[in-house]
Amino acid sequence: MIKLVPEWIERNDEFWLSLKRRNLFFIKLRFIAIVMLFTFNYLLELIVNIELSEIQHNSIGIITLFLFVYNLSLLSIRKRVKNIRGSFNPLHLSLVQILVDLTLLTLLIIMTGGIESPLYLFYIFHLIIGSLILPGGVIYTIAIAVILAMSLISYLQFIGTAPHFCVTGIYKTEMYTNPEYVITALLSFGLMTIVSVFLTNRIAHQLYLNEKKLYDALKELNNSELKKQKYIMGVVHEIKSPIAATKSIISLILDGFLGEFSSKIDQKLNRAVVRLNESLEMINNILRISRLRLLDEKTSEDVDINKLIDEILDLNKESIIKKRIKLKNISSNNFRTLKGDEVLLKLAFSNLIGNAIKYTNRNGTVSINSIYEKNSVKITICDNGIGIPQNEIKKVFDNYYRASNSNKNNDEGSGVGLSLVKEIIHQHRGSISVTSPSSISTEKNPGASFKIILPYGLKKISLENNKFLVVKGGV
Repeated sequence: MIKLVPEWIERNDEFWLSLKRRNLFFIKLRFIAIVMLFTFNYLLELIVNIELSEIQHNSIGIITLFLFVYNLSLLSIRKRVKNIRGSFNPLHLSLVQILVDLTLLTLLIIMTGGIESPLYLFYIFHLIIGSLILPGGVIYTIAIAVILAMSLISYLQFIGTAPHFCVTGIYKTEMYTNPEYVITALLSFGLMTIVSVFLTNRIAHQLYLNEKKLYDALKELNNSELKKQKYIMGVVHEIKSPIAATKSIISLILDGFLGEFSSKIDQKLNRAVVRLNESLEMINNILRISRLRLLDEKTSEDVDINKLIDEILDLNKESIIKKRIKLKNISSNNFRTLKGDEVLLKLAFSNLIGNAIKYTNRNGTVSINSIYEKNSVKITICDNGIGIPQNEIKKVFDNYYRASNSNKNNDEGSGVGLSLVKEIIHQHRGSISVTSPSSISTEKNPGASFKIILPYGLKKISLENNKFLVVKGGV
C-alpha cells in the first residue's frame, strides 16, 4: 500500500473530514461530466456543425455508461473507507479516482482526435485537483505520465501507426499531420501542465505545513495544560491538609476537650467550621474539575436517576430537617434507567439539590419532579429560596460566577458548581436551563427552577467526541 499520508495527519480529524468532503464533491462533479459527455455524444451535432462516426458514438457511449456505473459504485465504497494511515484510506480513494478519470479521459481524447481533441485541456483540470490533495512526488509522476501519453498518442497518429478519429467540423484541415502544430501544441500543453502542477502543489504544500504547525502548537498547548492541571491538583490537594487539620482542632474545642467556653465563642467556632467545610467543598470541586479534564474517567453505565436523587437527599437530610424544609420528590410511573456516568451525574445533581436546600430559607419548599418521556427523562428542581436576579440568569453557568444576592445569607462558595453541572449535562448529550422566579415562588421568596433533560441512550462518552478539550480553560 502506497503511504500517502504524513504521520502527523493520522489523528487529524479535520484533515480526514475535509478529504471525505472532497471525494464526495468529485463524485458529484463526475455526474455533471456524465451529462456533458451525453450531450457531446448525442446532442451537440444538432446544435453545432460537427460530426462523429458510428464507432466514435459507440465508444463515447460505452465510456459514459462505464463512468456512470463506476461513479455509483464510488458512492457506496466511500462510506466504507476508514481513516487509517497505512491501509486503504480516503487519500488512496482520491488517487484511484484521479487515475481512473485520467485513463477514461485519455480514451476520450483518442476517440475525439488526439492532439486535435478539444478535451485534452481537461488533463490540466484533473492535475490541478490532484495537486491540491496528493503529495508532490505522486502528482509530478502522474503529470509527466500524462505529458508522455499525450506525446505518444500524437506521435503514433502523426506517423500513421495509430488510427486517427477525426471530429469533423472543428478544423478545416487535418492538424494532427502538421508537425509545427503538433510540436507547438505539445510544448504549450507540457509547459502549462508543469507550471499549473508546480504552483498548485506548492500552495497546497504550504497550507499543509501551516496546518501541521497549528496541529503541533495545539498539541504542545494541550501538553502544557495537562502539566498545569497536574500541578494544580498537587498544590490544591496539599492545601486540604492544613484546612482539615484546623477543622479537627476546632471540632475538639467544640466537643469540650479544652473545657467550657461562652456561647459567643461557640457561635464563632461553629461559623468557622461552616467556612472550613465550604473551603473543603471548594477544593474538592476544583480537584474534581481537574480530574475531569485531566483524566478520561467517564464511563457509560445504567443510571437510576430516582435512586441517585434519593441518595443525595439522604446526604442532605440533616440540613432539610434543621431548616424545616418541605420536600416534594415526585417521579412518573414509566421509570427507565439511562446510560451515563453515575459519578458525574451524582456530582451534578448534588450541586443542584444542595444549592436548592442551601438558598431556601427556613420553612421553605424544595420540589424535585422526574418525568420519564419517550426518549428522555426531564428532571425539574425548584425551590422558593432567594432566587436569581433577572439580569444575572444568563451568567449563572459561567465559571466562578456567583449571583449578587448569594451573599445575603452569608453563604460562600467557589462559583464553579453550576459551570461544572452544565459541562457534565452537556457531556451526556443533555440540556439544562434555569428560570427565576420558580413555579413554587412566594411574594418574598422568588426561588429558582432548574430543568434538566437527559436522553436514555448514549454513545460512549468521549472527550474528543464532545470537543471537551483541556485547552478549554483552567479550573
